[in-house]
Amino acid sequence: MRRRRRSRGRAAALLGGAAGLAYLGASYLASRRFARALLSPTALGPIAQDRERFLSSLRGAAGRAETFTHEGDPRDPARLVCTFATPGDPASRPTVLFLHGKGGNAAEWQVDALRALAMGANVLAPDLRGHGESGGRLVTYGLLESTDLSRGVSAAAGRFGIDPGCLGVHGCSAGATVALAFASGNPAVRALWLESPYSDPRTMARHYLRRMTGLPPALLAVAAHFAFRRAGAALAARLGRPRGARVPLPDPLAAARKLACPVMLVYGRRDELVPPAFVSRLLEALPSSSEAWQVEGAGHCHHADEAQAVCPELYSRRWILFFRRNLFPTIPSSSS
Repeated sequence: MRRRRRSRGRAAALLGGAAGLAYLGASYLASRRFARALLSPTALGPIAQDRERFLSSLRGAAGRAETFTHEGDPRDPARLVCTFATPGDPASRPTVLFLHGKGGNAAEWQVDALRALAMGANVLAPDLRGHGESGGRLVTYGLLESTDLSRGVSAAAGRFGIDPGCLGVHGCSAGATVALAFASGNPAVRALWLESPYSDPRTMARHYLRRMTGLPPALLAVAAHFAFRRAGAALAARLGRPRGARVPLPDPLAAARKLACPVMLVYGRRDELVPPAFVSRLLEALPSSSEAWQVEGAGHCHHADEAQAVCPELYSRRWILFFRRNLFPTIPSSSS
């Protein structure tokens, strides 16, 4: 909060006379572009998408692996693509749902999906709306994606026979925000692994725009404020709300306070895309049983310096122990 006041204070210092009017005008004009960037499924950098390799690796490790399609949230209709894999007898196994970040796709989860299959779990890895091979134009950070995921799980239950009431969720970056929205108040989610999450969407939006433009926070303060309002208005228009209405993006803190399942929060000490400081308030809002793991030398998830690249053996052990303990409660802990 103090940091926000300081940024606004610096911005206010610029607002004098003609220069101030020019600054306000430029901020307002720039906010249109910034709002589009916040809602766009495009990331700041290129994202690899080797779907054939992903599917091939799953088919080599699973009894069954395939993609399927289903309809998303009817408020903004989109046909969505999801990858499913199972070691066999899917009805008797829990399912781990993998949620990629902004600009990502299901193929990023190859290592994690193989680990889940080896553990004995089913795998669901969707291309979130607007990403990969899925339809949709906007990223809504859980507003629409929560219903998309519920429909995807229901489709997998009907098609493959999975138990829709026994789910683990692993979310990366913006996918962690989607995971929070989906898991909040959802008894089907038994375990939640949040990697590189953030607590406040406004703070994250300003930081994202700073990295996109290279401009200092003080110059972006007003433009980011306008952009956030424009994004809410664009969502309202997309959902058919009256002119002038705004739909706020989901609040990770509010979602965290409604969680009942165990949570493992993982973040890199050297993460520059979502700095460690963005995590503290989220930690305070999570259930008291939650664990947090700050990984020394690690950066952002699904980047070259992500936590599991920095300490692969420890990461794998902790991941397996967390999901096995919470998704396979009848297995003695000594077997881990």
